Amino acid sequence: MKNIFFRTTSLWASVLYMALGLVLTFWPGMSGTVFCWGIAAALILYAAHSFWYFIKARNLGFTASGTLVIGILCLAFGIFCFSRPYVVLSFLPIALGIMLLVDGIGKMPLAVDALSVYSPYRFWVLISAVLPLILGIVLLVNPFRAAKAAIMFFGISILADGLFELITYIQQRRAEKSEYKDIRSTTFLQ
Repeated sequence: MKNIFFRTTSLWASVLYMALGLVLTFWPGMSGTVFCWGIAAALILYAAHSFWYFIKARNLGFTASGTLVIGILCLAFGIFCFSRPYVVLSFLPIALGIMLLVDGIGKMPLAVDALSVYSPYRFWVLISAVLPLILGIVLLVNPFRAAKAAIMFFGISILADGLFELITYIQQRRAEKSEYKDIRSTTFLQ
């Protein structure tokens, strides 16, 4: 049985986070509008993933209302980024801080669940929840004056978030394979 308290992470989402993080870290001077459109596309993809996860969880009989709320917020902000990129650029550090806070807050219930059941993933889930929270707070408390620095900081933040998502995904896959081997060996012995 799969650990229901662990968020099903998407390998592709973590790779997308890391790729976007690398681009933003090493080429922060790109057009602000293109940056906003990239954020909008990532938010809409994340919202679609959240909706898919919500439907999957509901079909299995679990509640995932936090995931649905996060998906709706990401979709709304993604549409706003597409339609009003100049507005987003005017408050870029604050917007990036809020996005990271939303991501971290959305992951906190999963981290609490993982800690409460002593999940083997609890360390990685906790880091993937706390890291965006800390980085979001730093951006909100001390917003950068230059958009270029904010873009680089955001790039580093989502690169780190994507890396921890990938580590968590790998840990989950290893545990599932180990569990499958245990089931096969038990079935074989009977």
